[in-house]
Amino acid sequence: MKTNPILLEILYNNLLSIAQQMGYTLQRTGHTIYVKETADFAGGLFTLNGELVALSLPVGVGSRLCLNAKDVIDYFDEYKEGDIIVTNDPYATGGFSTHLPDINLFKPLFYKSELVAFAWAFVHSSDVGGAVAGSISPSNYEIYQEGLRILPIKLYKAGQLNREFLEHFMANCRIPEGNWGDIKAMISALNTGERRFYRLVDKYGLETIKQAMEDLLEYGHQRTEAIIKDIPDGTYQFWDYLDDDFVSDVPVRICLKMTVKDGRLHLDFEGTDPQVKSALNWPIMGKVHPQLTFTLQQYLFSADHSLPMNGGFARALSLNVAKGSILNPEFPAACGVRAATVLRVSNVILGALAQAVPGKVPAAPAGIITVVVLSEPKLDGIGRNVLVLEPLHGGTGGAPEMDGVDGLDIGPANQSNNPIESLGVECSAIIREYGIRADSGGAGQYRGGNGIVLEFQVTRPDTIVTARGMERYKFRPWGVRGGRCGQPGKTVLNPGTPQERDLGKIDVLKLDPGDVVRIMTAGGGGYGNPLERDPRKVLYDVRQGFVSRQAAKKEYGVVIEDGQVNYEETRRARLILSKERAIRDFDFGPEREEYEKRWTPEVRSSLVRLIYELPVDFRDYAKNKLFADLDRLTREKRATESDLYEHWEALKSKLGVL
Repeated sequence: MKTNPILLEILYNNLLSIAQQMGYTLQRTGHTIYVKETADFAGGLFTLNGELVALSLPVGVGSRLCLNAKDVIDYFDEYKEGDIIVTNDPYATGGFSTHLPDINLFKPLFYKSELVAFAWAFVHSSDVGGAVAGSISPSNYEIYQEGLRILPIKLYKAGQLNREFLEHFMANCRIPEGNWGDIKAMISALNTGERRFYRLVDKYGLETIKQAMEDLLEYGHQRTEAIIKDIPDGTYQFWDYLDDDFVSDVPVRICLKMTVKDGRLHLDFEGTDPQVKSALNWPIMGKVHPQLTFTLQQYLFSADHSLPMNGGFARALSLNVAKGSILNPEFPAACGVRAATVLRVSNVILGALAQAVPGKVPAAPAGIITVVVLSEPKLDGIGRNVLVLEPLHGGTGGAPEMDGVDGLDIGPANQSNNPIESLGVECSAIIREYGIRADSGGAGQYRGGNGIVLEFQVTRPDTIVTARGMERYKFRPWGVRGGRCGQPGKTVLNPGTPQERDLGKIDVLKLDPGDVVRIMTAGGGGYGNPLERDPRKVLYDVRQGFVSRQAAKKEYGVVIEDGQVNYEETRRARLILSKERAIRDFDFGPEREEYEKRWTPEVRSSLVRLIYELPVDFRDYAKNKLFADLDRLTREKRATESDLYEHWEALKSKLGVL
């Protein structure tokens, strides 16, 4: 590195301040509730090579840290001062945008006629057209159903607004005024970043700033390698499941072999299921994507708070992910609910880290973000209100020496809840309950964070609710080192009435006036033996309503009488429970244990290996067909390799691919 270390730190903080100011500008001028309240947005600065050199903090540590914009930047042969690019398409941007609601703007920064960097801003739009209000339905199977695809195009050409594009875009979404308001907020953020960047160059000189940006990226790389060297060399294997692909009941398995060697880290996702005919696909296009690695980023930042927040992190990583897999789908696979897959990958990496650095990482968080979107007719009869009621999380996992956090997940932790008062202004729905779901966090010496309860009532006819990202309804968040798994999610229509009905997961739910929906999210896994938890902490949880008296005795062996701990009865209860329970490195829950008795990991791996021999459009059908055939055959026993190959040969013949 050529920049003086002291000057480099000064310039890093200046660049970071520019990105932060962009983020603050965007949020304060944003139009839709998902930007100004939930804060699903970002701002930052990219080098000409497409590496992120500074990121606005409102989006949370690491959520978009190693984004690479090279494919977007290289899309155009020429830039002029005053240009602004807009795009949302994953396939045209090399995975920069991962689903269509993510609207990205770029502005080339010229200094005395020399192009030196790009300013960037992003928001999640509540609607960009498509089959359903909010654009995202889990059962979508093609990206064409998910809204208007915007290949990189110049929204402004040399400072002149491209009105033809803008009119076309606004004519194809349900909230044109809201989207245009958010786009103008992004433009304000870009202009803020541009002005402050120029002031920094004026002060220190262009060559100094250009060199500093490259040095900062290399410093981030070097610091990352130094932290990775503290992880013991070796290969660590882990897998986890999405409950299903929403269209079928077949679970989706995500496999990882994480290899650490000499300060570098390789992520190999061989054995991961193929892309699905639903919206769970995640088009990272075979690249080290920040949402793929934010669990690693969080671990590294926890180990060294001085680690620069820039794309140099990605230089220490490598990746293998099969083309046509759920993590690297081929066009035109739908990808609107890719957040569910993002979070499960995060859990898988966390499981590998739990083996690599035992005692240093928490149990599994809930691993969910359920975005509840409401669409209702406006009172004037013109158009509809479309907004996100809440982005619902679960709890984080219990950690070494620390309980999990209630109602917050480590992945999308940047997203705030929407205040009930704001919802009252934006829509007519009545929020009947919004709080912590007791007993949902996994028991442990350090308990898992509890999930959330959201109960709301609709008041207008023809109200539609979509809720993407509903996961952990079958396979629970796992506990670690004796900790118990968290409770699964649940959704109920009209609870406590004769019309009560368990909804399971929601795709598109049509409601009548007066209908009530109750959503309960999963809790995080527990850490450590629950029988070693301080009884006073259990008593506190009971008093706060986080744990019931019944669960205190059943899970922790703590007997509470007359509002106090009965220590003698607690001693007896814990002695009995200690003889009944086995301490496990991981508690995956009864559902996963039962599933893997019938579908062993070995047979599951063989099935996926065979399926990848087929053309991409055949794979999802073949997987579901083989599962259905073998399930009928093996109801009373586990599937075997010979069962699999026998049905595989018959299926190939049927498909004409012998």
